[in-house]
Amino acid sequence: MNTPEKNSPTDQKKTNNKRYAFAQRQGEDFSCIKIMEGDYEGVIYKYNNIKFSETENEQGEIPLKFTYDIMVNPNKKDIESNDFRNYIGDILVECVEEQLQNRTLKIDE
Repeated sequence: MNTPEKNSPTDQKKTNNKRYAFAQRQGEDFSCIKIMEGDYEGVIYKYNNIKFSETENEQGEIPLKFTYDIMVNPNKKDIESNDFRNYIGDILVECVEEQLQNRTLKIDE
C-alpha cells in the first residue's frame, strides 16, 4: 500500500482527548483518526469492518473486531505490530463508549 510521506490537509474535529483527533479530507465521506501524541504521533488511519465478536473472551468480555487502513505514516512507524493494533483498538473502544453514552452509535446489520 502506498502512503504519502506527509500529512494531507484535513478538517479536524476536536475530541475531549488530546491523544487523537477526528480528521476528514474535504470531499471524503468518511472520517479518519489522527494520533496526536506518543509513539504513533502523526499517523492517520481509518477503521473498516468493525464488528462485535459473537463469543466472549476468557475475561468474559465481548471483543471488538476491526480492520484498518493507514492513510499517512509520516515517521514510518510499525503499524503492523500488536502494540499498534492494541493502541488503535483502545481508541476505538473510547469512541464506541462515547457514542453509546451520547446515544449516537449507528449499527448496520
